[in-house]
Amino acid sequence: MVLAGFLSALALLVGQSVWVGPIAAQQAGTGQASGFLFEKSVGRADGTSVRLGELAAGQPLTVLLFLGADCPLSQKAITESVGDLAKADSGSGVGLVGLLVARDDAQDIQRLRDEFKASIPLLLDRNNTIAGLLGVTVVPTAVLVDRQGKVLYHGRINDRVEQLGKRSVVRRHDMREAISDAVKGTPVRVPKTPAVGCPVETRVSKPDSTGKVEYHRDIQPILYRHCAVCHQDKGVAPFSLANYQDATLWVEMAIDLIDRRVMPPGQAESDFPVSDAPSVPSPEELRLLRQWLAAGMPKGPVPANPPALPPTDPESAGLGNPDMILKPEGPMTLAPSGDDMYRYMVYKLNLDRELKVRAMRFVPGNQKVVHHTLIWFADSATQDRITADKSMNAFGLLPGDSGPGYGQSAMLGKYHKVGGDRSRLPFEQIGGYAPGHSVWKTPEGCALSIPGKTDLVVQMHYHRSGKVEIDFSSIELYLHKGQVNSAEDFRTTNINDGKFLLMPPNQRRRTNTSWPVEDDCRIVGIAPHGHLLTMSQTLTLERPDGSRKVLLNMPRFDFNWQRMYTFREPVALAKGSKVHVSSVMDNTSDNPANPFKPPKAVFMGENTTDEMIFPFIALTIPKKSTWDLQQGFLSGYRTGVLANILKREFGLDAPSDQSIPAAIPGDRRP
Repeated sequence: MVLAGFLSALALLVGQSVWVGPIAAQQAGTGQASGFLFEKSVGRADGTSVRLGELAAGQPLTVLLFLGADCPLSQKAITESVGDLAKADSGSGVGLVGLLVARDDAQDIQRLRDEFKASIPLLLDRNNTIAGLLGVTVVPTAVLVDRQGKVLYHGRINDRVEQLGKRSVVRRHDMREAISDAVKGTPVRVPKTPAVGCPVETRVSKPDSTGKVEYHRDIQPILYRHCAVCHQDKGVAPFSLANYQDATLWVEMAIDLIDRRVMPPGQAESDFPVSDAPSVPSPEELRLLRQWLAAGMPKGPVPANPPALPPTDPESAGLGNPDMILKPEGPMTLAPSGDDMYRYMVYKLNLDRELKVRAMRFVPGNQKVVHHTLIWFADSATQDRITADKSMNAFGLLPGDSGPGYGQSAMLGKYHKVGGDRSRLPFEQIGGYAPGHSVWKTPEGCALSIPGKTDLVVQMHYHRSGKVEIDFSSIELYLHKGQVNSAEDFRTTNINDGKFLLMPPNQRRRTNTSWPVEDDCRIVGIAPHGHLLTMSQTLTLERPDGSRKVLLNMPRFDFNWQRMYTFREPVALAKGSKVHVSSVMDNTSDNPANPFKPPKAVFMGENTTDEMIFPFIALTIPKKSTWDLQQGFLSGYRTGVLANILKREFGLDAPSDQSIPAAIPGDRRP
């Protein structure tokens, strides 16, 4: 009876209230007749022109897909649009034409055809003529028109990306729905949606102009200092900022992303120096970038000794040659389009002895698709059982995906059992990778101990690029050759908020929990962790005398940019201290990463669409310490089991319906 009453009360708490925010228009009104649109000409790859009306002739409906050849979202849109059109058309003969804007040329057309197997007609919208007529300011943008040139739909292909830097699962296929409505002859339910992507270039650079700010003297050093480690031809970023032409094309977008703290990714604050924090442009540097942009982007004279591009992996300098190089069983093949993939890959060690590691480096095999990774050691016998489970291997794979490893399933709970040694887990997180942060080092005199009969397990976060991609990433281990402090253990653990069970829909609130420090220790690094509802996370140290310091604050937590932040010098904590963890969670429609639309109750759990408060801590403790570092994991495991029971009680564990319209009568704000 007590449990029944509790479940009844909880049912009221997680009731499915619905609200969807207003949709911003990208252009002044769909539904207007614009027959003159078809009189405009676009360019072919061979240099000739063709009227837009000729391309649309004989078709009741045509999708004009505006693209930027170097915009990664545009590249993916080619594949997704073809697939969505096939699902929505029903054999009615809807046309699809790709229009490349701004500086794109015939070579870009050929590159997209070759690299992305683009089968649709690709033409050049010279001087942004068609884009300007239709009010297209962002690529990719889809515009659906009828045979008279009347605009029926204007906006995004789907809602996978609702804000740059924030991705989610696809909850709504906007273009596909619009085509389906138009084919049936019914009004398009949602005729306008906000496109998200790269801005259509409208500025014309004036390299010979003069100004107080010039590229070579003032701008290039800023971009090389803060951006080019990732944004260069061999870097992990999707476009380059390595030369003058690159800067004139992308710096306006870069300024906007820097202003919104989306870039550089993974920004964090601390009262203690952090050795691997992202380099952020100063307000004065941002002022110079804006001034240069406003002045026409003058080039200025090339210096006698131009600066060299920064190395793409500066952290690996000085490591020497690796002692061991590990690879998974085989490569991973990713299909062109679909949701991001989270995949566990096993890197076999096959050793009976313990390894003492001074540094570990993750080397992505395909930088286009490897977004970030988390690395654990885990006992080999358990990994053998998981990889032998065919359902685990198949979990999360889309048609066209193949490779070793296993998916991120709730079934992991039945394999990951905690042993009788209360001081040590049979699996621990020991590092990770994010763009610009590939090397994980131990403090001077300390070593990371990887027990015998364990393997390394890497959670891979893969992006899809719009074409078939293959990844075969490796791990380099650098073993400790010198004297190791025999009185100190290097360990990892995690903090779990045992009070957090669920986040109700249509709410935004802050959570708080505390972690007691049960022995003298040194904090080496912190990896904040939450999922798609987590907006920010702060870890604060409270010493026994009551004084407080911020260990790490992530004012803009993003699930897509997870990493370990290492302190320049380990932070000493006395027994009796506390670490307070506070997270802001947003389960409203205003959160662009919210995996559900309309919002629904999100329970604690390990799946991406679940939520948790689970930061990881790397620390050193006395070797003879009896501190139970498993308690955070055990607390999370127990809460997760309870959450799964409640989900089953309420029938909330079924897959979400992705066909829900973007606006429903009776929607309300929280």
